[in-house]
Amino acid sequence: MKLKAWIAVALTGILMSCQAQNNNKEALSPDAFQQQIQQPGVQILDVRTAGEFAGGHIANALQADWMIPDQFQERVKSIDKDKPVYVYCLSGVRSAAAADWMRAHGFTKVYHLAGGIQAWKQADKPLAGESNEPQITIEQYRQMIQQGGAVTLVDFGADWCPPCRKMQPVLAALKYTYGDKLNIVKIDAGKQTDLMKQMDLPAIPVFIIYKNGQEVFRKNGIVAQSDFEAAIKPLL
Repeated sequence: MKLKAWIAVALTGILMSCQAQNNNKEALSPDAFQQQIQQPGVQILDVRTAGEFAGGHIANALQADWMIPDQFQERVKSIDKDKPVYVYCLSGVRSAAAADWMRAHGFTKVYHLAGGIQAWKQADKPLAGESNEPQITIEQYRQMIQQGGAVTLVDFGADWCPPCRKMQPVLAALKYTYGDKLNIVKIDAGKQTDLMKQMDLPAIPVFIIYKNGQEVFRKNGIVAQSDFEAAIKPLL
């Protein structure tokens, strides 16, 4: 074998070995995963479906379905690329693929749970369970949007939804600005699945503004505070 060819083969072998070592460091056992997510500033990402998430998830996890590319890519925009991200799924396959995608798109520290939730359960690790919160009927919802003032802003979101979390300071600023003139109603979309279906709201967050019970504004995703104020001011 010629010297140049031998060097190329040797370098390829070294590169593959380094990649394998890096992958081993990024795939964490349940014990290591649990230990590391206790650190301050980490982000936990569940890439299973919303239904799987509702059946039990790791506490404080965000959710973005890897099998729905548009949803996944939109939600991870709200995750800090410079802070550690700990990803998991059911068995480890989806989380490994999602972690690779995130690394390729600028996320600097991404780790995934080897064996997924299956391995987590086998190791007797804790899960946050499904809520028994009663479903809000459409009649109850209509009453809610007419209480507390003439102008009501309804926030359909969830704690596990990255853009929903990102919107919370905006809503807090609106409440500070308008006080009792603006009634803000928060609906947990992950729990109030019947209402979400009846109102045909498949994606979150969704924000709806009502004047005397009549819808006058609706937007989903990240919404600028100025957009809310442009809709609210003429109603007051």
